Amino acid sequence: MTSPHHDRRPARSVPELLARARCLLLDFDGPVCHLFHTRSAMSIATLLRTRLAERGAPVTDPGLLRGSDPHAILRAAPWPELAAELEILLAEEEELAALGAEGTEYAEEFIQAVADSGRLLAMTTNNAPGAVRTYLKERRLDGCFGERIFGRDPVHPALMKPDPHCLRTAYTSLGIPPQDCLMIGDSAADERAADAAGVPFLGYLRVGDEAHRFGAGYRGPLVHGMKQLEAAARALRPL
Repeated sequence: MTSPHHDRRPARSVPELLARARCLLLDFDGPVCHLFHTRSAMSIATLLRTRLAERGAPVTDPGLLRGSDPHAILRAAPWPELAAELEILLAEEEELAALGAEGTEYAEEFIQAVADSGRLLAMTTNNAPGAVRTYLKERRLDGCFGERIFGRDPVHPALMKPDPHCLRTAYTSLGIPPQDCLMIGDSAADERAADAAGVPFLGYLRVGDEAHRFGAGYRGPLVHGMKQLEAAARALRPL
């Protein structure tokens, strides 16, 4: 009989996607928590813009002048030394944000159910690894992930998703073929990274979010909220 991990027909449901996966690669900010719940992303983006201006490299791109994405500001650093300085600042801010992060409803139960099924869990995120570890330790979820935290490369910000670097690093270091993984993410960047890495993708939306956040052409599987995922994880057969 053919192993489910070698059946390459498209999965038709969320439970089937989960059942096929030997390793789940989770985005952090969104599916697992609201990282910038008490320490806003806008305040951190403003802090980075201020640092750039102080170093003689003010942001001039109209799309970044009022933007709330600190990662976009990090990418805008015009030379490596300044990017390294911004990386240190951003990593510190993300770790502080992790202390006040709000957990996504049902995410902890989902994570524990997946771990109980014998499947591996790994984090593939554009956030600093230290912020992820801080959050997981605060929630006593660190044992479910161990050292499997694949976050932002501190030297090469261009390797953030949608670049597939963190996903490829994850499945290569774990020795698991990409087709036996499943990426769960909440953005077009997550979907593009998974596609480039050859990893099956499940789009996560908060209840009330619209699917267009993945792009007009996205026709892949979607789940609204973590409750459905948590229920499917509890029904998984152990590996």
